Amino acid sequence: MGISTSSLRLLGAGFALWLGSGAALAADVTVTAFGGSWEQAFRRCYAEPHTARTGQSVEVIIGGPPQWISQIAANPAKPPIDVLVNLMDTANTAIRDGLVEPLDPAKIPNLVKVPDRFKEPLKGFGTVINYGAAGLAYNSKTVSEPPKSWKDFFQGAIDGDYVAALPGINLSSTTPTALLWNIVNLYGANIDDADALFAELKKLKDSGNVVFYNDINQFLTLIQSGEADIGPYWDGRAWLAHDGTIPDLQFAYPQEGGVISPSVIQKVKNGSENGWAFIDTLLAAENQSCFAQAIGYAVVNQDVTYDGKLKERVPDIDAIRWPDFAGVAERMPQWIDRWNREIGQ
Repeated sequence: MGISTSSLRLLGAGFALWLGSGAALAADVTVTAFGGSWEQAFRRCYAEPHTARTGQSVEVIIGGPPQWISQIAANPAKPPIDVLVNLMDTANTAIRDGLVEPLDPAKIPNLVKVPDRFKEPLKGFGTVINYGAAGLAYNSKTVSEPPKSWKDFFQGAIDGDYVAALPGINLSSTTPTALLWNIVNLYGANIDDADALFAELKKLKDSGNVVFYNDINQFLTLIQSGEADIGPYWDGRAWLAHDGTIPDLQFAYPQEGGVISPSVIQKVKNGSENGWAFIDTLLAAENQSCFAQAIGYAVVNQDVTYDGKLKERVPDIDAIRWPDFAGVAERMPQWIDRWNREIGQ
């Protein structure tokens, strides 16, 4: 049976569309990013300038570090990701599992603009690119004066001075460091002394003056609804909410210091060589400045200066506390198991 000319045209058009869609998916460099306003700033300040500078197309994958690491580990010889934006604890996992390679300063000229304090924690297998710090975000209508210290904050919740919103065990970006390590560090416990940690957590839970949030945006909902008055939250996100839809939300670092939460970048082993140029684009002062202004977090290029409100809000790097990220990551499976049995939220 013959094929008509019109059928051949349709087949040819379909084949062309298939080729076009494949070409669109085959970006020159594939990178990861966190969602929401973070993603929007990442595209505008990093992905678009990179394409303008190099002509390379950029595919931005949204999700979370555990998902990305699993995808890379499933096909390490031909990974689906070239540049991994990561958190500090999962960055150590990627290093341990041999999924990333040491940064090559010869291929990243802007790396010299990053102070060593932001590179040393990753032992050469990446660098911090921006950071915020957990402090206390609070409803200024119900909390006229925030607690001066973290210990005062936790005791205030136990005493019923306010309802505290605490991050739950499923909020992997916040709970391990801003709550669990924070308590261990504040009360002088050994990181292996889980009994001391969970004794403090039980006091908080049993007070009846605590609610848990397991989504980073849920905290803001709890504040707006009046279900909570105060809690540990990230500086940049708090100020964005204050400047946006929740003007009564205020933020302060307790006197012991905020708890740093760095975002880091790593070059995936066996990923595209174009990844080096993307990392260099990201570390350029003008692009880092763009990101800082858009998202409200401090960045690491030493040539970046802050203006206006941002200058007043970014944390003093010498006054914030660095958790034992590797130690926390190692102990999280046991802490999660115990949390589920004893805290349950």
